[in-house]
Amino acid sequence: MRKFYVLYSSLLAVMLMFSGCESTQGVDTGSTVNTETVIAADSENEDILSSDNAVDDLNTPDGENAEPVKKEIIIEPDNSYIYEGLCKVCEDYDETSGAPIETIIKELRKDSYERMVLLSHTVDGDTDTVKYKVIPMDISDKARPYIMCNAVFTKEGDEWSLSSKEWSEWVIKRNELSGSSWVADSEEAKDLAKLFESGFEFKEGSNVYIHIKRNLYLISVLKNDDPSVFETKFGTSFGGSIYYINDEENKSVDFTCTEGIVNDEGLLSFKLVTDNGEADFEPGNGNSFISDGFYKLCISGETDDLSKADVIENLDTFEVTSKSIFYGEWIKETGGQNGNVSPELSWEKVDGAGAYAIMITDLDTDDYFLHGYRTSDTTHLDYGDLGDDEFLGPIPPSPHNYKVYVFALKEAVDPGLRVAKQNCHPEHLFDLLNKDNPGNVIAYGTVTASYEYLSRVW
Repeated sequence: MRKFYVLYSSLLAVMLMFSGCESTQGVDTGSTVNTETVIAADSENEDILSSDNAVDDLNTPDGENAEPVKKEIIIEPDNSYIYEGLCKVCEDYDETSGAPIETIIKELRKDSYERMVLLSHTVDGDTDTVKYKVIPMDISDKARPYIMCNAVFTKEGDEWSLSSKEWSEWVIKRNELSGSSWVADSEEAKDLAKLFESGFEFKEGSNVYIHIKRNLYLISVLKNDDPSVFETKFGTSFGGSIYYINDEENKSVDFTCTEGIVNDEGLLSFKLVTDNGEADFEPGNGNSFISDGFYKLCISGETDDLSKADVIENLDTFEVTSKSIFYGEWIKETGGQNGNVSPELSWEKVDGAGAYAIMITDLDTDDYFLHGYRTSDTTHLDYGDLGDDEFLGPIPPSPHNYKVYVFALKEAVDPGLRVAKQNCHPEHLFDLLNKDNPGNVIAYGTVTASYEYLSRVW
């Protein structure tokens, strides 16, 4: 099935007209129309696209070199718009009836939301039922949730007001939590330390690390009796270990977890249980994510100066931006069935960098499916710059998050990666890029957005 998918996406990538939009986050006007030039094959050549020599066949008719056919395309705007930088209003949302958007935003928008989207509403006389989606702040860069909600507004005289609201769906991807590691700040560390034996005394300056095994499952959301209370329990099942380390001692204890709580700010709290007691663990709130490589160094005690270790935490970072993102979502043309156009990407020039490795990966698959890869000596990739052998657009069965990593390298290397590969965790790529030349990766940058234009069952 995946082979067919790759071939089918390749055909679409050169046959379809693509379009996109510039992000207007914070602007309450529609997107603008832009034009880009891409290389595309004539439809009469589609029968040779499955050939290993397809590019050569297209460019060398009758054995002579020929210029690739270039077609100018129109990037169509997304007619949704961003209301005063606070909320995306979908293009099919009817603003001529029901509660004013200003009133809806005032009642529903929270500072803790990174994004909010008005999807639709149903007006029945003096009642307006609004369907909306919130994406909480990503405080940990892990397991970003989204919440689907319904709110009911009623009209009295000329004024609309909120009468009720409730959750209709809560979704969180487990992949970025499963197998993750964290370091607790001093206050959280003191609380977690009580999971060790009775009478254990926490010493100031000690470090506490939490490691979740790769067995985490989110089972169910338990419905509240009062739907207006935006905090609910959920069932889960996983285990892990807690490490307590200082200059004098190094000890650990295993824990289990079967329940947690989530609120409408997207904050998760897991109840960790050992034979000695229980404590709450909140990813990202007093607990910071650390890479697997850094975690192993921390608990091993083998490295005296962790600041000099060859791990992602010690790299400088830089900004990566993309015009292919509109209000936190990849434009539809990047999808495997909507054009398969690789995204526009730009990043800062890094001193000492001779090349950059660009990686696009699905955060919400267990195997970190690789959707795009290239090494480049420039700091910019235009729409469609990645060829069909370098980019495979997403076709998620549900909304997925796709993250771009750009690694600045002292010198270019070929780690042997190809699109449609699995097990492409960014730390794995980091290790491959450093394998024959330790310290080859000198900095990195990322940008993340979701894709949810299509639903597909594999």
